[in-house]
Amino acid sequence: MEKIVDDITKLTEEWYFLIGKDHHKDRDCHWYIETTWSYGQPPKYIARHYGYIRDTIEVVCCSYEDALVSLKNELENAIKEEKENEQIEDNES
Repeated sequence: MEKIVDDITKLTEEWYFLIGKDHHKDRDCHWYIETTWSYGQPPKYIARHYGYIRDTIEVVCCSYEDALVSLKNELENAIKEEKENEQIEDNES
């Protein structure tokens, strides 16, 4: 589990580097895993992001490890799309 946490940390750094060049809100830089206990049921783990650049992300998982994997995947997708958008903008210039 430590490796995926390290991977996510590096991805958040890369994400910040990519979006830091342009105007962004602070909330675009924060990614979360929330734990919710409700109605005596086992907890749910929710990978979340409340951004402007990327719309709200909410992936409900049954384990913390699954939430980590989901968060990592969401960050990887966000980075990939941001890089693709930058290439399109560069080609249009």
